Amino acid sequence: MTVQDQTLSTLSEKQTTWALGWLINEIATEEVLPSDDHIVLPNPAQKLEDLLAHRIDFYLKKDPKLTEFIGEWERVWGPFVYLAPPPFNQYATNAIFVAKQDNKYVISIAGTNPNSLHNWLIEDLYVAVQADWGDYAGTDPLLPAKISMGTKIGLDNLLRPHPGSSTTIIDFLTDLLKEASEKIEITVTGASLGGALSPVLALALKEKKTTWDPDGQATLKVVTFAAPTPGNLAFAQYYSLRLGNTTTRVWNSLDIVPHAWNTSLLSQLPSLYAPEISFNPLIDKYVKIAKALSILGNYTHLIPNARSLKGTFRPIPIKQNSEKSSKQVELDVQSLKSLKSAQTQTQETQHLSVSDEDIERFGQFLQQAVQQHIYAYFDLLEFPSELTEFLTDKEQLPPGLRLEDAQPKVTKSVVSKLLEYSANPDVEQ
Repeated sequence: MTVQDQTLSTLSEKQTTWALGWLINEIATEEVLPSDDHIVLPNPAQKLEDLLAHRIDFYLKKDPKLTEFIGEWERVWGPFVYLAPPPFNQYATNAIFVAKQDNKYVISIAGTNPNSLHNWLIEDLYVAVQADWGDYAGTDPLLPAKISMGTKIGLDNLLRPHPGSSTTIIDFLTDLLKEASEKIEITVTGASLGGALSPVLALALKEKKTTWDPDGQATLKVVTFAAPTPGNLAFAQYYSLRLGNTTTRVWNSLDIVPHAWNTSLLSQLPSLYAPEISFNPLIDKYVKIAKALSILGNYTHLIPNARSLKGTFRPIPIKQNSEKSSKQVELDVQSLKSLKSAQTQTQETQHLSVSDEDIERFGQFLQQAVQQHIYAYFDLLEFPSELTEFLTDKEQLPPGLRLEDAQPKVTKSVVSKLLEYSANPDVEQ
């Protein structure tokens, strides 16, 4: 079938879904706070869920900056925060919530938590092994549709019952449709890892639609941002038959994540930021590892012909005379030191000789990648600069919703583990 251009969603709809999808990431860098010695919480993620709920409600209800831009929305289910088993349970693994405006509902799925090893090593990078989509379909698809094992694990997490309420997202939709007196529109959205999981969750819901929407009152739409490929060519073809007409894929041409895991797109990465950032052996090495992991998977984008937003190289912002900028400068220095230290520790096993200049350029590549993967979308989607700063700067939250460690961070342990993984890609380590 012919895949249409980006006409499924208006700019306003894209802005709304991006904003609502952004809010679910609000506790990404927060550690699971230890409970009182005499209190055992039945749901260890409860404090993260409470914090996330208050932050979402603050943006949707308490301050006009966002509501003036996307209209009035309310949180009606969740957030549900899933914590992976130890030792991966220090940070949120997956998160999901539902917002409502009139007869419109948006299911938002969190992207990669930068501090979650489970997200990095399993849900993002576990692509060498694939799972049959037939496990989720009512009947086996005629096409040999498969998704990455990492995507399957993330999907299973999103379908779990909320430990506090024992309800699942399907339970919520079932109850919603029982009470619905009019047609409703459900949009599933997410960015990055959430961009891979949102269409897969939507398709899983489509497969079970007769159980939660027996009268056919709901329509399903999908809007993904910055998404890697969730599955093989057969899965992309099967998805196109089921939800292709109601799916919009939004991606930035200079964002490295939508280049994964298609091998031809991965080949573009070493020179993606040239001439500003020239080729170096570290970038080339990790691209070769990514291609080796995914080459047998025949990974293909959903809506493969969706036109990209044309990104431009972004100078790394440096704000003068502010406490926040000094913290960011310190963070950048610490991150670069961690990268150098971790790379030095693993050079012998990786048999790769690199210079300090190579490592510094690699750090610049990663900084540009972050700019293109996150902040560029606000500009490309025409968000006012003051709203972008309001949404991306946790220091603008009220004191009760702001924690001391709320600043994003790249820890040595995360960088070291990723480099170890690149030398020996074994998710069991």
